[in-house]
This record gives sequence, structure tokens and C-alpha cells, in this order.
Amino acid sequence: MLIIFDQKIPKAAQQKLGKIGELFPFTSQGIVYPGISGHPDIFIFQYEQQLILAPQISISLIKKLKENNINFNFGNQNLGNLHPLTTPYNVAYRNDLFIGNSEFADSSILELAEHYVWIESTQAYARCNSLILDKAHIITSEISVAQKLDFSLLVSAKPILLEGFANGFFGGCAGILDSRIFLIGSLKYHPQGDEISAYCRLAGYEIIELYDGPLFDGGGIFFIE
Repeated sequence: MLIIFDQKIPKAAQQKLGKIGELFPFTSQGIVYPGISGHPDIFIFQYEQQLILAPQISISLIKKLKENNINFNFGNQNLGNLHPLTTPYNVAYRNDLFIGNSEFADSSILELAEHYVWIESTQAYARCNSLILDKAHIITSEISVAQKLDFSLLVSAKPILLEGFANGFFGGCAGILDSRIFLIGSLKYHPQGDEISAYCRLAGYEIIELYDGPLFDGGGIFFIE
């Protein structure tokens, strides 16, 4: 198990993840703006156990993926320092469901999604904004996405930390492994914490809080077997 995450997430969270698998703290320099420079969901799209990578991904990560026999391909678009050039790989996927902005998503992801359900997102940072639990249950801070599913949960992004910004997004705080949702932070610091917890339990998920502090947007946690 390889676990990819922003190297800037709290050390307590990193230590807890270290009990599950091999850690790869991710970072980059001079490609996108500093607040998201270590966010895996900016550089990586995950489809099951296969990855589509931004062409500028670090050589050290490529080497680690090869060592672990993880399947990957490169996308077609280079990332840039300004929005929307930071968004081509920021598409949410789980259980044959995609959420993304088709205007900005990389063509390799659009081709992959042709035979599946695609929910159009007005927000180009779709993976940051939305966490797909299954085809019926999605936690999102984007109203346009929430309105398209009867059982979605719309959550406030205001209490979520993101370096250099007023707030982060819920999807960026989380990663899913089997039936466990790993959160970078504790729901007790979010005003909808009890509601989020109940929603996840109803969908059959257990929540693992990785440290005792506010939810921290680290660009998601990627678990790859």
C-alpha cells in the first residue's frame, strides 16, 4: 500500500497514516501556486488502482510508482501557475461516477469517462470540492453538484484550513480506503460535524480522524495498492 499526501499535513496525521502503509509525502516547486504545490489531487487523477499523472510530476514519485508496480499514464495537459491551468486532473471518481468540469478536464480523463456517469461541476476544482462515497452519496461544498443527487450532503467549506486562502474544501481533507474515510482533522471542529458523521455511517463508512485539530485541506489522501 502506497499512500500519497501533501508533505505539509500535520505530523500527527502522517504518523497515523504510517501505520497503514508506505508513505510518500508529495511536494513540487515552481509549477502551481504555493498553497496547492503539494496537493496530490492537482497532479494525480486516480481511477481504481490506475493513475493519470500531470506530465510535470516529480521523478521521485515516478520512481516510487515503478518500485511498487503501480499502473500509470501521463495526461496531455501541462499544469500552470494560474487557474484554470491548475485544474485538468482535479476530477473526482469512485464507483463508476465522475465529477468534473469538462471544459478544463484533461482529455485523457474525458476519454476514460465516456462510458460512465459524468456529473458536470461548475467548479473546476471538482475533486477538492466533492467526496464520492458511492453513486447515491456525495459530500460536497458545491451547490450545483448537490442539487443533482437526491441524497447528497452539502457542507460548508468555511471552517476548513488551506494555506494562503480563506478556506479549503472538504474533498481535500479526505481519502477513502475500502469502507473507511480518513480525515485530516476532526469533525468536532466543523459545525456540521455530527451531520457529516451520521451521513457517512448511513452510507456504510467508518470515519478515521488523523489528528485532533481543524479539518486541513491537503489535496486529498491517495491510497494505492
